[in-house]
Amino acid sequence: MRLRRKVCLLGAPDVGKTSLVRRFVEDSFDEGFTSSIDVGISKGVLQLGDVELQMMLWDPGGNEPWAQYNRSFISGASGLVFVADTTRPQTLDHLLEVQVKERGFLGNRPSVLVLNKVDLTDRYALTKWQIDAAGLIDWHTVKASAQSCENFREAFGELAVMMLEARKVSA
Repeated sequence: MRLRRKVCLLGAPDVGKTSLVRRFVEDSFDEGFTSSIDVGISKGVLQLGDVELQMMLWDPGGNEPWAQYNRSFISGASGLVFVADTTRPQTLDHLLEVQVKERGFLGNRPSVLVLNKVDLTDRYALTKWQIDAAGLIDWHTVKASAQSCENFREAFGELAVMMLEARKVSA
């Protein structure tokens, strides 16, 4: 069986949303890559048992972090990938704030929090309080790196499983 699902990536500019998508879809990383300017839509495919899940990954462009939190961008999404940069604590604070402010229209979609850039251990800046606060939200948290390939597949794989489970519950 083949299923196609919309997945939106959310997070502040330069946290690595596009790099995670490129790593997942193309298995590539470009260190000199600059921010997207428009919404990019890519297809990543995972095989889960007898289900081929085509994830249509919506990657917001631009530098305005709040522009992506609108109904038209998120409408129809089956899952959300929140991305924070472990070297910039304010990017996780931003997501925690969004979760509180926008919970009404973000809904209860399956969601994964990716703490990206964990390979930059000498620049890691998240606090225990931030990690604990993120743990209180109904997100599966994955520490990953698009550059070093660490756990990025786990993030998309976990979201895929959650989306299939949500589909079974609603059927």
